[in-house]
Amino acid sequence: MQRSTKSTMTVAALALAAFVTTLTANTAGQGGQPPPPPAANTPPKPLVPVAASSVAANPDLYVGEYVTMTGAVEANLSKTSFLVDQDKTKTTGKDVLVLAPNLQKAAEANGYVTVIGQLIKFDPAEVATKLKDYKIDLSPEDQAKFKGKPVVLATAVINTAGIDIAKKPIPPMSADDLTLQKIMTRLPPAQAALRKALDGSSADLTKEQATILKTSFTEIETFWKAKGNEEATKWAADGKRHADSILMNVANANFDAAKTSVTPLGATCASCHGKYRERMEDGTFRIKAAQ
Repeated sequence: MQRSTKSTMTVAALALAAFVTTLTANTAGQGGQPPPPPAANTPPKPLVPVAASSVAANPDLYVGEYVTMTGAVEANLSKTSFLVDQDKTKTTGKDVLVLAPNLQKAAEANGYVTVIGQLIKFDPAEVATKLKDYKIDLSPEDQAKFKGKPVVLATAVINTAGIDIAKKPIPPMSADDLTLQKIMTRLPPAQAALRKALDGSSADLTKEQATILKTSFTEIETFWKAKGNEEATKWAADGKRHADSILMNVANANFDAAKTSVTPLGATCASCHGKYRERMEDGTFRIKAAQ
């Protein structure tokens, strides 16, 4: 059965929108916080739109490419793998394997999907190098059957409802996450207000915002010290020291000297965030697991 042009365009548009949203979330900071580094699976070149039948017919043309592959779900093979065919009314034997490490639920049988990811030839060893935290759950028989055949390592699986069923679920905040988040939310507005106060040579406003920052960094220092993280504790102490320097210089009406502490103060935030905090797709943060 041929899909309608309208259905094809709808799924493709939804897939593109979802992919752009993912890239935006990965590159934009939240509330003045530094953005995280690019994800390891960010495509180095443009996505290639392709039908499952085209991949099955000429897989060598697409090996190594990041594709948006459309087709119908032929069968679910395991919790994280399924087959995509072009014709949902019958088995053609021209199907493509999809591995989706974060699949939240089984793909709907015979339902049309758009799969986004890198296409390679199936080899357990190569999959392991590209998806380091993923364990293949295909049966030994299926692994042997698909060896050397095309497989898409999916970062997104968009169904006709526009839902990405391969989207990694956002973990709930722990008690430590909530404690740190409460403190951290004070920093971006205080830093912005501090810059404005210094530019306007307002001693009272500068003192108010610098005091907020000093208090916050003191609390962050205490938090990380209790966790035994010496590096993060030092960065928090540095932030507190810069806030103290601003207070001292403003007390002496030396606004130019006070301004020199603003940039290094922000750098302490960036250093700690880059190593010990992880931004989720909803804009919230989690404490990174021990390195």
